[in-house]
Amino acid sequence: MWSVISAAFIGPGTVTTAVTAGSVFKLDLLWAVVFATLACILLQEVAARIIIATGLNLGQALTQHFGLLRGRVYQYVIGGSVLAGCAAYEAGNILGAVSGIQLMVGGEVAVITIIITLLAFLALWFGNPKWISNIMMMLVIIMGVAFFWLASSHSFSLQQFSVAAVVPKIPLGSEMVVLGLVGTTIVPYNIFLGSGISKGQTISLMRLGLTISVLIGGLITAAILVAGTVVNQFSSFPELYDVFNTKMGLTGSLALALGLFAAGFSSAITSPYAASIIARTVFGVEDKMRIRWVWMIVLFTGFFFGVSGIKPIPVILVVQALNGLILPMLTIILILLVNNASLIPKMYRHSILYNLVLLVILGIVLLIGLSSVDKALMSTFKNTQAHFEIILSITVLVVMYVGWVIWRRKV
Repeated sequence: MWSVISAAFIGPGTVTTAVTAGSVFKLDLLWAVVFATLACILLQEVAARIIIATGLNLGQALTQHFGLLRGRVYQYVIGGSVLAGCAAYEAGNILGAVSGIQLMVGGEVAVITIIITLLAFLALWFGNPKWISNIMMMLVIIMGVAFFWLASSHSFSLQQFSVAAVVPKIPLGSEMVVLGLVGTTIVPYNIFLGSGISKGQTISLMRLGLTISVLIGGLITAAILVAGTVVNQFSSFPELYDVFNTKMGLTGSLALALGLFAAGFSSAITSPYAASIIARTVFGVEDKMRIRWVWMIVLFTGFFFGVSGIKPIPVILVVQALNGLILPMLTIILILLVNNASLIPKMYRHSILYNLVLLVILGIVLLIGLSSVDKALMSTFKNTQAHFEIILSITVLVVMYVGWVIWRRKV
């Protein structure tokens, strides 16, 4: 089951961001991939541990902690926003798979889009969780082989890799790329996926499966970044295909196309699948047909925008702004829930050091979230002035407040 997490890790957006990071900044931003991978493991571990420890789904845990009214508000705000994000970005997932097919064999966008959507529909309609997991495992293997082969053409030493992986660098102009690398790795629906498939497992098995799966996703993201160092600039996948064809031959360009298809198709399945898990774990939907309607709406929203050629820019900007706030809000809620002594039995609680690490992660994702909101607003109102000092001040105040709340509960 945990192969779903690896597959959900890598989508067309991840490929674009990681290739951009590698082509412009070479190995300088590899540390951001390492940080995001470790942070993703910790946040998903907390979400899964809450469900295992309490025997409740996330929606039930919210109502127990915050009360019925506030709990329901958080359910609809968080769950609704993440569902909207799944639908808004599904077109990009489908078109990523379409781009991979086009690079390999050509063909009409509309025809390939219909085929990709139909295949995803059949996998979701007829596939049980184990079967979907097996499909995802196959796609992860394809991605891994393709991108690791592309990364093998690098000329860096082991020492250079080691330094780049642990020493943070933020070269001039790389700020948004760093935020993008972290933001494309720690996404809300990944957290819901991990918590949703952990119910009924032991803590040790959950941690093992989760850690291996997320590490695989992180390694593939790192391989994509390293592969991107081969090119000097990146503006489109056809252009990238031509560059790899020139520098690495037909095998290199086909590896790119195959990896892009696997990334897009796996995300085209996992995004609707995550929506169905959110319906169950947040809203408590158990009826099989109602759950199917949830993932069908997500899938066919993506299909509509993909096949019509319409760019849902206003919708994406709104959802981007919402999701920019949802991940920090979800992180705060997870920290509060896992520190609730009346909800979490003593044997499942963690140390003060774990809390400190979670607060650092909260600071990073809040900085990313507020920057995403700021970027979305600037795009909407055609404004070019950033507000980093204000965003940083808000971030510090929020982290300090959350730290004070959990400290007060422990003393």
